[in-house]
Amino acid sequence: MAAEIVISSFPRNQIVEFGGLPVLDALPSRGSWDLREGAAAALERMDAPVPPGLVPDEQDDAERLAVALADPGAVAWWLPLVSWGDGFRHTGDHLRWLAERTRGEAISALVIGGTFDHGRVESDAQEPVGTPRPQIFVTPIGGDPYVDDDAVALSQAVEMLARRAADFPNLRALFVGEIDDDQVFSGDEVDVAVLLEAFPRLEELDMCAQLALRFRVPGHTALRRLALHGVLEVDEIERIAACRLPALEHLELWWSEDFSDAQDPGERSALDELFGGGTMPRLRHLGLREFTFIDQVVEQLATSQVLPRLHSLDLSRSLLTDKGAQVLLNSAGFRGLQRLELGYHFMSEEMVERITQAFTAAGVEIGTGHGRRRR
Repeated sequence: MAAEIVISSFPRNQIVEFGGLPVLDALPSRGSWDLREGAAAALERMDAPVPPGLVPDEQDDAERLAVALADPGAVAWWLPLVSWGDGFRHTGDHLRWLAERTRGEAISALVIGGTFDHGRVESDAQEPVGTPRPQIFVTPIGGDPYVDDDAVALSQAVEMLARRAADFPNLRALFVGEIDDDQVFSGDEVDVAVLLEAFPRLEELDMCAQLALRFRVPGHTALRRLALHGVLEVDEIERIAACRLPALEHLELWWSEDFSDAQDPGERSALDELFGGGTMPRLRHLGLREFTFIDQVVEQLATSQVLPRLHSLDLSRSLLTDKGAQVLLNSAGFRGLQRLELGYHFMSEEMVERITQAFTAAGVEIGTGHGRRRR
């Protein structure tokens, strides 16, 4: 995908393409159709091509599924965390269905993401438990013994994936977590270590777990791409910095913190460890996105050990102001990059022109896009 699909805080690219493969909505629901329609509309607004398989259509979806069942390695399989249909289903049920219907050893990419619609929870929750419902995840008023609560849906999905790892021995790319902004899990912790230990040959991992993401793994020899979305605690940044990832080339962190524009000392210290350690010797791309205090982070990067190794740096969708941009201009190390992405910034028009001219003249491909607001 050339065009990045980001609606509000969460990226949607994994709905269209993941692990270098087109994504198949394997168990379509009303929720997944809404997400696909939203992604298609976003691409249209960007004047970007819309893949035919993205637009929901019952017959087209059925035909794509039939083709994928015959060649399961040709797509990235998108399964919901939980669903309603002829009964309640969760990730374990969906994975079992996939393993039974396909040759699991042929599958190289999985997307496990929520497709239930919280906008319909209130009305659906009024209905008796036995009433037929669409394939969405709800918790009726007063609770429901047959339905897991939101707080555990994501952590249980991770556990179920780990248990069924033997069914997918050649899995190389895995996305797990929230896809829709309405699906924010603030309950049980979700530990990346469970998945990395279960899939030692995994090369790409995307995790999206707002407020609950944990990173307690000492190392992984095969991982080449890692993207983490959500409010990251200081302890987790320190654990990422300490993790031995000798093959990692691409690291992307979405901080998504809205509480303060200021960086506290603990956050600064943790990022210093991340930028100064030698645990990721092959790192060539660093993405620091949705950071409120990106100006201070740019100052740290300017004198860091990691900057000379980078080929590309993505600071887009962060609160980059003229102050941070001036650091980029003043520090020669940033001119050693091949690509610098600053889209959806907070710079003045004058600074955008200055920084574009300076980096273009230095042979650096630069993207600035448009600022989201004026300060």
